[in-house]
Amino acid sequence: MKCFYRASIVLLGLLIALATTSSAADDRKAILGVWKGTLPGEHFGDIELTITATKITGRNLTSGRSLGEGTYEIDPSNGTIDAHGIAAPFKGKLFVGLYSLEGDTLKWCSNGSTKKRPVDLVHRTEKDQFLMFLERQK
Repeated sequence: MKCFYRASIVLLGLLIALATTSSAADDRKAILGVWKGTLPGEHFGDIELTITATKITGRNLTSGRSLGEGTYEIDPSNGTIDAHGIAAPFKGKLFVGLYSLEGDTLKWCSNGSTKKRPVDLVHRTEKDQFLMFLERQK
């Protein structure tokens, strides 16, 4: 009976590990594409992000202004995403954040100028925490 119990625990652990790995791979693939959105209180569709396997590029669709280009790292198990600016206007800057990806909706909350990771997916300008609501473009 003890052997069966131990085997069950090991199997359960493996299933959880596989589910986490599968989810991680799924988020890394699911985040790829063109996303359109906004910050709270602004006109929807002001922001467009293009996310590839290695880079993010952004632009303001209203003004046509570049929002920069960067590399990123995503950790689906912790719901974190960190972007490293590689082109103007954010070259050399690090933005640490959280994300939530559900179907064709991406919520991404990031710091502005501080290096402090947001603790939740809430827009709080007074805490240098900015939340983008994005929808996948097809």
